[in-house]
Amino acid sequence: MKAIIPVAGIGTRLQPLTNKIPKVLLNVAGKPMLFHLIDEIVKNGRIDTIILIIGYLGGQIIESVNKTYSDLKIKFEFVEQKEMLGLAHAVYQAKDFVKEEPILIILGDTIFEFNLDEVLNNEYSAIGVKDVDDIRRFGIVESENGFVTRMIEKPQLDETNSKAAIAGIYFVKNGTKLFEAVEYLMTNNIRTKNEYQLTDALQKIVSDGEKMIPFEIQNWFDCGKPETLLITNAYLLNRDTESGNMIDKDAVLHNSTIHSSTLILEDAKITDSVLKNCIIYENAVVENAVLEDCIIGEGEKITRTHKRILKANSSSINF
Repeated sequence: MKAIIPVAGIGTRLQPLTNKIPKVLLNVAGKPMLFHLIDEIVKNGRIDTIILIIGYLGGQIIESVNKTYSDLKIKFEFVEQKEMLGLAHAVYQAKDFVKEEPILIILGDTIFEFNLDEVLNNEYSAIGVKDVDDIRRFGIVESENGFVTRMIEKPQLDETNSKAAIAGIYFVKNGTKLFEAVEYLMTNNIRTKNEYQLTDALQKIVSDGEKMIPFEIQNWFDCGKPETLLITNAYLLNRDTESGNMIDKDAVLHNSTIHSSTLILEDAKITDSVLKNCIIYENAVVENAVLEDCIIGEGEKITRTHKRILKANSSSINF
């Protein structure tokens, strides 16, 4: 069975953090967000090949994945999406590696809590959902008698009564059918928001008779914005560590107080400071500062600051 993980995005909402590193390699609770997904797939043992759809700074992703997972039997394929034409177009780049077999698709900039075995054991195709308050930001699923009837990409409030947002996990029983649906979109230039949407391709196979069920995602973390990156980091640190913090053994702390939900990475130096709910990346320096809800980028220096601040790669955003 194959898994497809699209990781070609630029990560504009996380700039300038992503000016030098792909979004999916940003560290969250001790490892790149992408590796949280890969580790779950590897642990499950049902997937033999992971196909990563790369683009922006894709060479870093190839190098990091190959280095970290070199001892595993699972196979990695890397395929470049040369044009950013939407999620369906990204997934389509894996066509040559997938036959008439089940495929798992997971978005690379999200972290989930769910039972992967239950998904892969489904009799039918399946799509992960989570209820949301503002449906206008998501693809929305409508269902009847336990089966998906309609999917709408970022609908207006009066378009549907459903609040079941597509959460970025898809299980398709027959990969060939999905790729044929994407080809139909591209041949007929069917776009939503000027892109070939995976939602539209899935709607096509459902309309053609494919049975698909929605399944509830327990926890769904979007890592695409600074605020949500901090929320995800805090949740995982408090879930997985006794202290709620993670401090690299090669970080240097002097006369400082580190409150909960803080990640401090390799060779960061914290002096005469107080930190709460922060991510401090490699080689960053914090001196005489009181920081809360902050992300300090690799190699950046913060001094004499007493506010909430996001700073990365020589740019800063106050909030």
